[in-house]
Amino acid sequence: MQGETNSKLRFAFCASGICFCYWFYGAMQESLISNAQLGATFLLVLQTIANVLISLVWGIAARKDNDKNSIFDLQHKLLFMTSSTYVFAMVCSNEALQYVSYPTAVLAKSCKMIPTMIMGFLVERRSYSIQQWVAAFLISIGIASFNLLRFQDKQVEGEGDEVSDQHWKGMCLLCGSLCLDGFLGSFQGMLKSRERSPTANETMFCVNCYAFTLMLPMSIVSGQFNEGIELLKDDSRLVSIVLLQNAIVAVGQIFIFLTITWYSSLVCTTITTTRKFFTILFSVIYFGHRFNIWQWVSICMVFGGLYLSIVYRGEHVPAVEKRKKTD
Repeated sequence: MQGETNSKLRFAFCASGICFCYWFYGAMQESLISNAQLGATFLLVLQTIANVLISLVWGIAARKDNDKNSIFDLQHKLLFMTSSTYVFAMVCSNEALQYVSYPTAVLAKSCKMIPTMIMGFLVERRSYSIQQWVAAFLISIGIASFNLLRFQDKQVEGEGDEVSDQHWKGMCLLCGSLCLDGFLGSFQGMLKSRERSPTANETMFCVNCYAFTLMLPMSIVSGQFNEGIELLKDDSRLVSIVLLQNAIVAVGQIFIFLTITWYSSLVCTTITTTRKFFTILFSVIYFGHRFNIWQWVSICMVFGGLYLSIVYRGEHVPAVEKRKKTD
């Protein structure tokens, strides 16, 4: 009984931490990219630096005297693949904010269950129930109808041609981000199945170290690094906002990696997708975005599908494990 209570308390601790941190992060992200004109890759470089520093402090504080495990014993090829998919998924979703509204991006990213299921089936050889596939179709239809209605509204306002071009650029980036999210979930599952699986702070440290090596050249080549430095030099208030955002992201990552380690990536996805609905409401109120009644129906379809996915999440069984049991 005590163990079950502790598990529930840890879950509440992780869920509330993720929601709190990323509500603030979402609000600040749209302001920094849309208003301050800071490049997405430059912001991600700063975030990875903050995450590495926080994970180092966390690792030193949590390390035990008799702990003989070394970070060099980990599967670094798999960690690099995990980091790569994590980085490029973020890049695609952040760059998409230049062409679509934040609620649209959040709603599209709520579709993460679909690529996760597809990649889980193809890469990890998992099987899924009919209810879970029905949920995936509900999510897809909801996403498609939402964006179709949004495009029609812009055409009525006389902005059809311009918005069409911008809209599809953003949607292509979001689709790429979703595909990478699918691979990310599979790689995280493979990491946990290893004999020497990384701890939460080890995963956070390695993923962000590799992410930094990927993001820094991209930021320099794109010119966003130099532009970002110049903007920060001229605006001390912007420096404070960026520092605060990095601190929030670092703390949020601690909660995410604890959730993945203590529970699973699926539980983490459940938490993040649930809080996305409240993120949409916050963005609508704070930034003045407006949806019509049919777009809200589409949103309900998406989260109805997510609800089915959550209810039937325990019904998938890795095919590899099934074969092992029968051998």
